[in-house]
Amino acid sequence: MKPIGISALLVVLLIILNIGSTSCKKEPVKNNDTIPKDTVYNDSAARAYMEKIFEAMVLNQPIRIILAVDSAGNNLTANYQDMVIYLRKDTYYAGPLEILAKGTKHMGTWSSNSDYSRLNLEIQGVPEFAIFNSNPWRFTYKSINLLKIAPVSNPGQKTLHLEKVL
Repeated sequence: MKPIGISALLVVLLIILNIGSTSCKKEPVKNNDTIPKDTVYNDSAARAYMEKIFEAMVLNQPIRIILAVDSAGNNLTANYQDMVIYLRKDTYYAGPLEILAKGTKHMGTWSSNSDYSRLNLEIQGVPEFAIFNSNPWRFTYKSINLLKIAPVSNPGQKTLHLEKVL
């Protein structure tokens, strides 16, 4: 076997380096599985999915207030700790609001916009529920067991934290 010359070895190395350093054109990756926050859904499948999730997680589910803060920053949670709230379903976007408090059922209404980023609550004639009548509310946090809402125009620190009763 003949020894390989240095020049032949250099040629082989240059060919290998040239092949290895050639850049391949890659097709751009389309990231279709992320949806921007507060998107208006025109796709009927996406809208139907959101409706089913809202129904499963919120509608007709017992919810209790675990934090209630008024515009001045006062913690009012103790006023609401014995209440159970239900958003009952007429449609996926509106229905009766039912509050059970100290053995009494109070009725109101709720409604939401099409992407469930806003929530309107109305309960008339009961002063202790005046905190609910700041319309509309916006969701500041959503999870399986916890919803945090605050008024859209929130001049103070008003917030409600709602927990699903398991």
